[in-house]
Amino acid sequence: MNPTIKPLSLHLALSLAVAPPGAADTRTPEKPDLYAVPALSSIPRMPDRIPSDAVTDRTLRMTAAKGEYEPVSFLIHPRSDLPKLEMKATALTGQSGTIPAEEIDIKLVKVWYQAGTGWYSYFADTARRELIPELLLNDDSLIRVDHEKKENYLRVGKEYRSISYPASEATEGFNYLVEPVADSETLQPVNLKAGQNQQVWITVRVPKETPEGVYQGEVQLWHNGKALDAVKLLVRVLPFELPDPKTYYNLENDYLVTLYSTSVLTYKPELFGTTAKALESIQTKIFENLRKHNISHPRLSTAGMYAINAPETVALMKREFALMKAAGFSTKPLITDGWSYPKPNEMDNPERTHQRIDGLDTALRELVDHDDIYVSSWDEAGPDRIRIMREVQEYTAKHGLKLWMTTHKERHFEMAGYLIDFANHGGFADRENVRQWHTVGAKVGSYAGPHTGPENPDVFRRWEGFARYKENYDASFNYKYFSQLHSTLWKKNKQNVWNDFAGGTFRQFNLVYPTPAGMIDTIAWEGFREGIDDVRYATKLKQEAERAIREGDVDARLAAKKALMKLELMDGRTADLNHVRQEMIESILGIRAAMKK
Repeated sequence: MNPTIKPLSLHLALSLAVAPPGAADTRTPEKPDLYAVPALSSIPRMPDRIPSDAVTDRTLRMTAAKGEYEPVSFLIHPRSDLPKLEMKATALTGQSGTIPAEEIDIKLVKVWYQAGTGWYSYFADTARRELIPELLLNDDSLIRVDHEKKENYLRVGKEYRSISYPASEATEGFNYLVEPVADSETLQPVNLKAGQNQQVWITVRVPKETPEGVYQGEVQLWHNGKALDAVKLLVRVLPFELPDPKTYYNLENDYLVTLYSTSVLTYKPELFGTTAKALESIQTKIFENLRKHNISHPRLSTAGMYAINAPETVALMKREFALMKAAGFSTKPLITDGWSYPKPNEMDNPERTHQRIDGLDTALRELVDHDDIYVSSWDEAGPDRIRIMREVQEYTAKHGLKLWMTTHKERHFEMAGYLIDFANHGGFADRENVRQWHTVGAKVGSYAGPHTGPENPDVFRRWEGFARYKENYDASFNYKYFSQLHSTLWKKNKQNVWNDFAGGTFRQFNLVYPTPAGMIDTIAWEGFREGIDDVRYATKLKQEAERAIREGDVDARLAAKKALMKLELMDGRTADLNHVRQEMIESILGIRAAMKK
């Protein structure tokens, strides 16, 4: 051991260790300890300790519906140094078929330094730095971690740049639209040190045509070209696909899933030193990533529609709409990010505001053949702005356009509830708030319960999914996908989406980290997807129960009602969500079996 390295800094080797010079060591190292751990847990997986929910098990088990993405995870705890350890997945085989190895995605969970409130909050505490597991990488060396200085370094092209500096030391903004940052396309060997855990994250996508059954394969560990160890992977494929999510209170209503800040196509290329073609490439990658994570209705950007005659903006909006449809998103309802409110210099000129709304209406009508179109008004409007908004929204409503806006208790409903068609409520799920908005026929979503930022995947699984769903919400509508560049302020404010220490009140709001090569996922983002999948399982259960009550015999009807009773008694805020998922699966299978009889 290097005597200058302090014992508490041993996990420096996780990201900085390299293979010894000279010929490869041909000796077979000692097999590592392997621990199965729940992929989605509120317990962070740290390099220097075995978590309380770890199980000594070389078999990883999962249950998944046809077409579903499902994660499992394990820890490697080396007994000796393991430079350049490789991992490979085999195909999963069963009596009825095969799940190809290409459908098994293996990632390394990167532990790096974040602000002192990391894992728990989106508010910043830059006075402290904590090791936090977050990124899902193919190449562990994309980020280097210096444990002496508690700093992170990002590989930008062929050099490493510090991404842990305070605001006072910021010299320029970081333009992730053009900077050459990229994870490897395939899983790379990783250098492990004795006694230091490495979490491995495995996501299996079950092809829709896969027959029901149990499928088995391996994730093999290789060292110096030799098989060192392996974990078995058992996948139980269920006899059904998951439906699109519906609301808890009405199976006819879609449960909408959207996010703030998912558009870059309408950025002005000249402001960011890029090209329209490059922006379109990034936008396509964003849509692909959103689609894989259960986003159903991304917002259509109408940036620039402040202008009354905006042919370039309209053309970009149409192109983004085309990319959205090509990615497979639903465009009914169509949710946009603007603009149904006066510009500051138009407060006393309602005619000009009306002209802009006329132009927005015309442009949107050219895209869709329905009236289910939502435009926005002032964000978190106070009483004075709500009063101004009312006249403008009455004009908007006469066009047949609907209004969504951010709302808060004891303000928006009382002052303008009759004009708001989609209330995106600030804060955690609250059934009484939903009940009030439903009395005027409005949909209800939620943001800031919490904002993105915490790395804990259980937080986003719970609050984007089952907890909000059980409170009769109509949507997941959170802030935000990642911290975007401001068109005119990003240089002045010296923004860096990778730096958690240069902000003010808030941390970076990142479910993913954007690069020109694509989005780098996080364990929180995987939790988000699983939360919406919980809603899809609940939707499937209610659909099967409704059919059994309508068409089944007495045994089927009783099985259905028992399943609905169990679902109602589950507390989305506190229940063990893995147990909830298993209970829903068994209820679905039980109802289906009763119907077959």
